[in-house]
Amino acid sequence: MRQIIGFILIAVLCGCSQDTRQLPAPTITNIVQSIDGPAIAAQLSTLYDRKYANCNNSNSQPAFLCSGVIIRVTVKDPDNKYKVWEPSPISVKQGMVTFSYLRSDSNFIRFAYGYNNGYVLFPIFEAPTDKSDLQILCSYPYDAWSHTRGDTPCAAHASYPAQSQLCQNAGVTTAEQWYEVWKLPGGSPNQRQCGFDVRDERNALAGPAFYQSIRARGLPNPRNENHNEIQIKTWCDPTSANPATSCKQSFPANKFPIMAFFYLNGSAGLADAQYNQRDFYNSTNPKVIVPIIRLTLASSGTTFTYIQADQAILP
Repeated sequence: MRQIIGFILIAVLCGCSQDTRQLPAPTITNIVQSIDGPAIAAQLSTLYDRKYANCNNSNSQPAFLCSGVIIRVTVKDPDNKYKVWEPSPISVKQGMVTFSYLRSDSNFIRFAYGYNNGYVLFPIFEAPTDKSDLQILCSYPYDAWSHTRGDTPCAAHASYPAQSQLCQNAGVTTAEQWYEVWKLPGGSPNQRQCGFDVRDERNALAGPAFYQSIRARGLPNPRNENHNEIQIKTWCDPTSANPATSCKQSFPANKFPIMAFFYLNGSAGLADAQYNQRDFYNSTNPKVIVPIIRLTLASSGTTFTYIQADQAILP
């Protein structure tokens, strides 16, 4: 919904309501670009409920372009060398950043490492026009343990060089074929699984490949409450002095297609989400307020809630 973002001009308000949870009082701004929090929560629910095989009935348009929630859990760099929305040095080395894809037919209730906050990306077809596109490379029905797979995107695991390569190279084109390899006895199924290749240059093969990665999660699996993994090509280098790759110059915060920050309901993640909201606001010019959304993961379905009292910055 490209109409969600609008410029809002208001007078500075005097005074704030008491914060009963002892969190920092929200900053009240005067001239900002503000993303509509309630509208974003509603849009996330809509995206989550869309069970599309592709977009616009086109196999060359994978479903992640117009449906589902592309989400990443984060932790603040203790040395503050890079922001949570920027690639880490490890991601720069590997050439990719890992995300998960949350949808009603690809649901899960556990994030990587037990993290409790992070951010959500706009799907490309619903992003504001001033945002840059990120390139999704491959999709794994479950966590690929990519930190054990080498320093290239969508890499095979050394212990399973034939089975864990890109699925089409491993002779796998359907969810059922993928499942036969996953359920083999012994070893590590996460490392053994292949990744479905969804790069743009695959054209009409990309959409079906992504949909098979969604279908695979619907097959019987005792681990089906664990998160999946998609890999996105690294878009900049936060520590580079080269303007062509430096995040501050080649990919400033205002161009980043962030939809919301989030925290898990019932967790201690709100304070981190508020820090990230402030940090992003202070990194943008003109200033942008990205809403914080409370995320409730459940086997029965995920819910997205905007709560004004959760916001560290208000328009």
